[in-house]
Amino acid sequence: MSTMSRNIHHVAQLCVDGVVAEVTYKPIKNLRLRVLPPDGRVVVSVPLGIPERTVREFVHRHSEWIARSQTEVRAASPAPEPLRDGATVRLWGRPLDVRVTPSAGGSAALERDVVHLAGPDEEGLRRALDTLYRRELAEALPALRREWEPRVGLGAASVKLRRMKTRWGTCNSRTAAITLNIALAERPPSALEYVLVHELVHLHERGHGPAFSAWMDLLLPDWRARRRALRTAG
Repeated sequence: MSTMSRNIHHVAQLCVDGVVAEVTYKPIKNLRLRVLPPDGRVVVSVPLGIPERTVREFVHRHSEWIARSQTEVRAASPAPEPLRDGATVRLWGRPLDVRVTPSAGGSAALERDVVHLAGPDEEGLRRALDTLYRRELAEALPALRREWEPRVGLGAASVKLRRMKTRWGTCNSRTAAITLNIALAERPPSALEYVLVHELVHLHERGHGPAFSAWMDLLLPDWRARRRALRTAG
C-alpha cells in the first residue's frame, strides 16, 4: 500500500443513543472522542480497520460524558452578539461598551471602558475587534514570557496569535512554536497565563500524562481551577 493510500481519511456519520457522531477513519492507534464548540458537535477519530460495531460501543460507553460535555460547550459558546452601538464585548474578562462607525476600512480603539470599532459590515467589525485583541495580547505576552520561560526551563522559538475554533493554544514540540487563540483576550489575564504555561510545559512533555500534570502542579498549583474556569465561563 502506498503512503498516499495509507493516509486517506474516510468520513462517515453514526447515530448512537440519539447522538449523531462524525466519524473519521485515520492512520492512528487509538479511538479518540471530542465534543467541539460552539454547538457540541461530536467527532470520533477511528484507526483504520476498526469495525463499525466497535465505534458504536465506544460512543455508547461515553454517552454520559458526551451529554455533559455538550452542555458545557454550548454554555461556554453562546452565539456572538451583533457588533453595533450599545453592544458589549469582553476584554480581559471585563464587559465593555461598543461604539460603531460605518467605514470602508476597519479599525479598533480602546478609550476607557468603550471599544470604538469602524468597518463596512459585521465581518469587517469582527476583524477590527480581533486586531484590538491581537494588540492587547502582544502587549501582555513579553512580560509573561520573561517570567515563565526561565521557570519552565525552556522557551518558545515563536508565539503566534490566531483565531481558533477548538483550542486555546497549541505547541509544536519539534519546532518550539506556540500558537495562542486570539479569544484569550476576552478572558481574565489568569487564563492567558495558564494557557501559556500549559503550552510551554509541552516543550518538556508532549502528552497530558502524569509527568505533564506534575510539571503543572509544580509551576502553577491552581492550574486545574483555571482550566475549569476557561472551559465553563460564558
